[in-house]
Amino acid sequence: MSIRLYNTELQTLIDKIVKVYCDDDKYFVGQLKGVSEDSNLILVNVKNEKSKEFPKILLKSSFYNYVSVEEEPFPMQALAERISKIFSKGHVNYIPEQNVISILNGKIIVDENGVRGSGPSADRVKKIFEQFKMDLE
Repeated sequence: MSIRLYNTELQTLIDKIVKVYCDDDKYFVGQLKGVSEDSNLILVNVKNEKSKEFPKILLKSSFYNYVSVEEEPFPMQALAERISKIFSKGHVNYIPEQNVISILNGKIIVDENGVRGSGPSADRVKKIFEQFKMDLE
């Protein structure tokens, strides 16, 4: 892989939460704010493996081994709680293993990509889903 392609890929991670591994048991997690031509990194709102917080750190490329994206999971359980406020008790079932919400015994399914189902109830859930996503932003 060319260094240009590598740096291009690193640039796509700007503003995402990343985990930068320095060795097997040392790492930093924070928001990637900058990447130099030499792959040096700037992270903000950082925590290390001991949960020590740093407002900003600059990591020289020779100091770290690899970087992974640490996307925050979609808060499906919170969405299920919001949806359950409009349906009768027991009609909203959050399934954590699949990270989905089943409504009305599977007639409506909600995952992080959207709502599957039709009819007035599904339309109402779609509105709640869209509002929930806007609230997250």
